[in-house]
Amino acid sequence: MSTIKKQSLRGTLFSYAGVVIGFLSQGILIPNLLTKDQNGLLGIILSFVFIFAQVASLGFNSSGSRFFPSFSSQKVNGGFLFTGLMISIFGFIIGSFIYYFLKPMLLETSTGKSFLLEEYYYLVLPVVLGTILFNLFDNYAKNLFETVTGTFLNQFLQRFIIFAGLLIVLLFHISFHEFVWIWTSAFVIPTILMIITAYRLGNFSLKPDFAVFTPDFRNQFLSYSGITVLTGFSSMIIMYIDKIMLNHYSGLEETGIYNTASFFGSIMGMSLISMNKAAVPVIVHAFKNEDYTTISTIYKKSCMVQLIIGGLVYGGIIINLDAFFELIPQGYEAGKIVIMIICLGKLFDLATGLNGTILNLSKYYKYDSIMIASLIILTVIANMIFIPWKGLIGAAIAAIFSTFYFNSMRTLIVWKKLKIQPFDFNTIKVIVIATGIVLCAYYLIPHISGSILYTIIDMAIRSAIFSLIYVGVMYKLKVSTEMNDIINHLFGYIKSLLK
Repeated sequence: MSTIKKQSLRGTLFSYAGVVIGFLSQGILIPNLLTKDQNGLLGIILSFVFIFAQVASLGFNSSGSRFFPSFSSQKVNGGFLFTGLMISIFGFIIGSFIYYFLKPMLLETSTGKSFLLEEYYYLVLPVVLGTILFNLFDNYAKNLFETVTGTFLNQFLQRFIIFAGLLIVLLFHISFHEFVWIWTSAFVIPTILMIITAYRLGNFSLKPDFAVFTPDFRNQFLSYSGITVLTGFSSMIIMYIDKIMLNHYSGLEETGIYNTASFFGSIMGMSLISMNKAAVPVIVHAFKNEDYTTISTIYKKSCMVQLIIGGLVYGGIIINLDAFFELIPQGYEAGKIVIMIICLGKLFDLATGLNGTILNLSKYYKYDSIMIASLIILTVIANMIFIPWKGLIGAAIAAIFSTFYFNSMRTLIVWKKLKIQPFDFNTIKVIVIATGIVLCAYYLIPHISGSILYTIIDMAIRSAIFSLIYVGVMYKLKVSTEMNDIINHLFGYIKSLLK
């Protein structure tokens, strides 16, 4: 656990530093500097990008992680990068043709054609290419147990570049068109730096080497890739179909409001991304050695840590919602309920932890594909029902429905097939205590308002009081030895600085 804990902690710190920058950008500056249409456009483009990039990888990143021990037994990692690069380029070319032919359908909304989206439709392509290459080289580094740099570049630097672009809009009044190019560079620059990082890890080679692809290995690799490309595509559809369908039914303005609100859900998921990246190579090797005790330990401890962190972040969001909406223009108020719903779903996602990772890396990975296939149908139907009925709130309801269904089923399958599950009495204890602390903080801490400065001070004070009480109570109750170790480590580091 030491490798996972160390890299997960560092990755989480970078992630939440990026969250601060992202909050200033997506939460404050974009609603104030861009129109709702422009905000919605950026959200739609990213939805296309993540779905497109997942398909274009053709399952290589997942397969590469699962079978990396076989690649790494060969010289210069068995042509891992060459194979991944060729597959990614091929997937990008095929995906570009599909994207071109889908243009009329994707531009259509309930009120006609989206002309703003049409203007920037092909901006998706360079962003997709940068994302595909970043994921490939980040995956390579991750399999060599270097997970922190990728997190820094993707979660912090990328958001910082966007934040810098928004400051330029604010100070120098550049046009939206000029800002879009800065926004695009935020996906290109980290890719270049990620390639340099991968090169410095050693054994870097882009030469073809097919020694590892014996007939038996090739069949396993292609079979797993075929399953995981479906799984990955389905996951992206589930995560981003809400914005695409919301744009279709309600237009870019409501999508813009939803885009800002859904950002808070991404805040909730930052720590799980870092934990997952750090845990994958360890779980892969544990499965290879049939070390199910290690897998069970990682599963239980990670779920508890994620639940505690998720409760802290969710509580911090809820107690500051009223203050946040004082900082952005009128017209975004419907996003308040959306934030509550989406973040509650994300909290459940965190509480069930690495269920999907464990299932996908086990011999039962086909069950996950079956689950995802059913989930796509349920998600699309839920959005078709709830969005016309409740608009962006309906999209949030559909999202939480999908999240609860998917994670419940994944957890049950892991429990049934691998005989491991992450919950115990401490899980209930954390939920009850966290709920009590959040409610007390929301109703008992006085609210300060009257100006932007007072609102910011209010958010800072409420967050500080809530965080100190929440962390202090969890520490004293010793519900997670991992969390207590992290806190003790931080205290030790602070003391060493003060000497």
